[in-house]
Amino acid sequence: MSNPAAARGRGRPAVSSRAHIEAVAMRLFTENGYSATTVPMIAEASGVGRATVFRYWGSKSEIVWAEFDQHIRRLTQLLEAELSSSDSTLGIVQRSVVANLGRSIESSGVWLQRFALIDESEELRDAEARRWADWAAAVAAFVARRHGYEPAAVVPQSIAGAVQGTFLAVLRSRRSDSDFTARSVLPELDRALASVIRPLQDWLHGDPLHEDGP
Repeated sequence: MSNPAAARGRGRPAVSSRAHIEAVAMRLFTENGYSATTVPMIAEASGVGRATVFRYWGSKSEIVWAEFDQHIRRLTQLLEAELSSSDSTLGIVQRSVVANLGRSIESSGVWLQRFALIDESEELRDAEARRWADWAAAVAAFVARRHGYEPAAVVPQSIAGAVQGTFLAVLRSRRSDSDFTARSVLPELDRALASVIRPLQDWLHGDPLHEDGP
């Protein structure tokens, strides 16, 4: 005869899902600060044990950074997949950046909260700077490979900086928007990038160091 209590104990209630714990953690980080928020606090507020939190993330910092790191890896992959495309280099950058943000928003219900937290928190400033450097490096490396530059050269670095600046400006303008969805923000990002990329594309092809290429 089956044991009803044991049957109820098997599996996890919906409230203990990764997305729920992530949302609770982001709320606590925002309310209390990153350093003052502990894993036991996150577990208690989520209605789970500490072991459940650690099953999803290996450390407290991973709750903040895991999705952001995935965002950077995916941007790199999207760009690398287009290396041999006949489309314009910066057109590829534009659509890859927009598509990547769309995937991040859809995959994490608290992507804007995460962005706001890392953008405003003094406690996360050093780690944030490293991640944004990696984000820009993905764009610079793509431009450099397509046009025969060293990744650290002026042209790919300048383009990466302009694209990243535009990306950040759009996100910051939406930071307090309760309707931060792919439908609301992606068209704005696409338009903003288009206005920046047009003159950059002309500059890229007009540069005397530019090698023939897309």
